[in-house]
Parts: sequence; structure tokens; C-alpha cells
Amino acid sequence: MVATGFETPSGKGARDENFPVGSGLLAARLRPHIADFYAFARAADDIADNPALVPGDKIARLDRFEAALTGRDTDDPALAKAHRLRRSLAETGVTAQHGVDLLAAFKQDATKRRYEDWADLMGYCALSAMPVGRYLLDLHGEARDTWPAADALCSALQILNHLQDVQADYRTLDRVYVPLDWLRAEGLDVTALDQPRTGAALRRVLDRCLDGIAALIAEAHALPYLAASPRMAMESAAIVRLAERLEARLRRGDPLAERVALSRPALVCHAALGAAIALVRRAFGARPARDGDARTHVERIVARSGSSFLSGIRALPAARKRAMYAIYAFCREVDDIADDPGDRSVRLGQLADWRAEIDRLYAGRPTRPTTRALLGPVADYDLPRAEFLAIVDGMESDLLNTLRGPDAATLERYCRQVAGAVGMLSIRVFGAREPEAETIAIALGEALQLTNILRDLAEDASRGRLYLPREALAAHGIATDEPAAVLAHPALPEVCAVVAAQARARFRETRALLARCDRRRLKPCVLMMEVYERVLAKLERQGWRDLERPVRLSPAGRLWIAVRYGLIG
Repeated sequence: MVATGFETPSGKGARDENFPVGSGLLAARLRPHIADFYAFARAADDIADNPALVPGDKIARLDRFEAALTGRDTDDPALAKAHRLRRSLAETGVTAQHGVDLLAAFKQDATKRRYEDWADLMGYCALSAMPVGRYLLDLHGEARDTWPAADALCSALQILNHLQDVQADYRTLDRVYVPLDWLRAEGLDVTALDQPRTGAALRRVLDRCLDGIAALIAEAHALPYLAASPRMAMESAAIVRLAERLEARLRRGDPLAERVALSRPALVCHAALGAAIALVRRAFGARPARDGDARTHVERIVARSGSSFLSGIRALPAARKRAMYAIYAFCREVDDIADDPGDRSVRLGQLADWRAEIDRLYAGRPTRPTTRALLGPVADYDLPRAEFLAIVDGMESDLLNTLRGPDAATLERYCRQVAGAVGMLSIRVFGAREPEAETIAIALGEALQLTNILRDLAEDASRGRLYLPREALAAHGIATDEPAAVLAHPALPEVCAVVAAQARARFRETRALLARCDRRRLKPCVLMMEVYERVLAKLERQGWRDLERPVRLSPAGRLWIAVRYGLIG
């Protein structure tokens, strides 16, 4: 591809996509508008992907596209596709923000070539993929509650495309859309993508990506049944079916040895079948998704996690364990939004979407797999809506970095939101009904969170966060709340010792309260308490001098706690 004019066409078109673009399933009056949107996106994407352009040139051209789209430039003939889309948007009443978000993704492509983890990659999809589905839904006049399912579908398609082109992206553009932390976990670096075939370690990384895609597709299953427009429902069902088939093909195929794709006949056949199935199911009042999809989704999230939180719940009876897995999956998903390095305004919108989804959950109409998995537990265990919202509030505090050196009251409130709320949900699932149970939930939650804060000082600082209380900092002569400066200060161990003493006090309070309760029902609390108290003890012995040194219990230590407090009691 050479850069001979303003646009740098690659020769790719709608027939090269993994999904139908403005297919005959959609209303004829809307197809020209979809064609304008696609032409705009294709032209901008080709600029971002042109290896003959330097990053600054790419961004400058995309900035001009944005100026034309938003009306700051209305007559430059080189920007014809952006002008056509602007006129289309004016005619249909659809916001230009979807196009602006796409341009932000393409500008990011010009400079960012690696993605640290899955959350980082999903942050990219929020700009590069989700706006496409949102545009189509807005064009059809669909309600905003269809967005989460469409976001999941578009993200799945985006990552599927990245896996198809994983070697070409690396060789041609030096871009890698596979999470780096998953590569490192298998002892690999990006050069593994330059091999003639996929080795066993890289296969595990790709399958992990495909597991994430499968979870997104499970969430997308709701879309054909949420869409008010039958045509939009059939179109989305066709695309869901194509995503499923391509995900299955990539599990069997080797994207380094060949480009794994659906043939044109297979694409047409599966799209038609998906649309037909959706039409029939809607006619018979089918529900948005299968419970099994939701259960599989949350179990995958649990399986990918190494959280100590899970140590106390795996021995619960099946129904209670499923409820706790769903609660954990919810916490994990909103926490990933807070930790995502992507655009803050996008992530704040994602948290707002979760608040709306909680409203739908308590109205009996959840649209996401995690909230579908929570629907039964909410009714069975009378889980308070306010506790889910408190968790989201805590994640928003993290996202806004409002807790850099918080005062003691603010830190206590934060612990109540992100840990106490989880405890309040958990004790209901455990079946604890004693008056002391809620006090245990709050006290233990604070103890666990304070231990996490002391364990994760370096990681939190890398995100610009500092949870050590202002009063303790001031008492030991630390006059700044700049995370790096605090961690380098010689009085840091003394400040941490103050927080550790507070955690110890909350552990003692929990232990005293447990003595007055049915410990069999609260056994998960006991197990978590024992695990975290030992982690706190190791932190105290280490002394907060080598903050990069990981602190965790050995497998033998965890096994002893499980046997001593889980089986013996």
C-alpha cells in the first residue's frame, strides 16, 4: 500500500469482512446510510494501517477526517467520505460520536502497538468495535439497553479479526493484539507470532483469547431478542452465528500457518440460518439467552482468576457456590473497568452502563451473562441492590483517582464499598442470619481490603493510586500524596505498620464475633480470614522494603488452611 493521495485505499471492501455489511436483511432505506458509515470507517482504517505513513501523518489525516465529520471543515473535496457521513448523520439524527470514537481508535493504532492485558484490549475495542454496533442500533431507533449485548458482539468480532491476522499484523505493522501478560505467562514474547506454525504454548494463549471471545458471544446472544426491529434482530442473529462458527474454526485452525476464515458459501449459509432461527424463536417468544451461557461465562471468569477471595467458597454446596461465582464475576468485571488503562470517559460510561444493568437485573430483565447468572441468587438469597451499586461506586473512586492519600473516614468508606459490600452479599449466600453476621461482613471486609492495600502498594502506585491514610502519612513526616514519592520515603514502613495494626484490630474483632456464630455457615469467612492473616504476617516480616517482591502463601500453606479450617473446622 502506498500513500499517493489523502486517502490510501487498501483494496479491501465489504466482501472481505467476517460479517455482512448492510445486508438485504436490513431495510433498503437504511442501507445507503450504512454504506456511507462503512466507507468512512474503511477509508480511515486504511490510513491507520498504511505502513508507508509515519504516525504523525496518519494522525494528521485522521484529524482532518474528524474535522469534516464534526462540521469544522465542510468543503475539502479530499474528505468526501467524511462529508457524506456528516450529511447522512444529519438526515438520520444519529450522533457523530460513533465516528469520532472510531477515529480515536485509528489514531491509537498509529502509536500504540501492544496491549498489556485483556482489559487493555477491551479498552481498545470500546473505541474500535463498539461504536459500529451502536451506530447500527441508533440508526434503527433501538433503545440504549441493547448496547451491552452489541458491544460484546462487536468486540468479539474485532478480536476474532485480530486472531485471523495475528501474524500479518505483527510482520507488517508491528502490532500485537494478543495480551502481553498471557504471552509472558507461557514464557513467550511477541516473536512467537513470527513462526511458521503455532507451538503448544502459543496455542494455549490463543485458546485463552478464544475463551474470552466465547464469553463475549454468550453475552451477545441476547441481542436478537432485545432488538425491537425484526430486521435488526435477524441481522444481529446472523452475525452472532458467524462469530460462533469463526471462533470454532480458529480453535481447530492455525492462524500462523494459514488465514483461518469462513468461505463465502459458509458465510452466506450460516448467516441465513442464524437469521431464520432468530425469527422463529422471536415468533414463539424465546428468552434472550440460555442460563447455561451465563453459568459458563462466570465459571470462565473464575477459572482465569487466582484470587484469594475464591479460597473460601469452592467447598460450598453447588447452588451457593454458583451464586458466589456470579458475585465474583460481577466484581471482576467492574474492577477490570477501573483498572483498564483506556480512555477515562469511556470507562465512566461503562460503569454507568453497569448501574443501568443492575436496574435491569432487579426489574427481572438482565441482558448480560453475569447479571443473568445473578438473577436466581438475587431472588433466592435476597441480595441487596444497594450493595452492587456500592461496589460500582468504589470502582468509580478508583477510576477518578479520588483516593490518593485519603483521610481515614474516606478510606473506611472505600473499604465498605469494595469489600464490605462483597461481604454483605456473601453472608446472605452463606445463609448466616445471626445479628453479628453483618458486622462480621464489614469488619472482615475492611481487614481484607487493608491487607490488599499493603500487599499491592507498587501495583497501585503504577496506576497513580495511593490508599495509605493521610493522617498516618502526616504523623510520620510524609507531606506528599504522590505515590512514587511516598513509596520511596524512608518512613514508609512505619506508615504501613499503622495500617497493618488497623487490619489486625479488624481481624481480632471478626474472630471474636465468629465465636458467637454458627461457624459452619461462615466457614468461607474463616478460610479467607486465615489466608489473609497469614499474608499480613508475611508482609509485616518483610517490612515493606522490597515492594516488588511478591507476597503470597505457598501451595502447602493454602492446603494446610483448607484442611485445618475447611475440613476439620
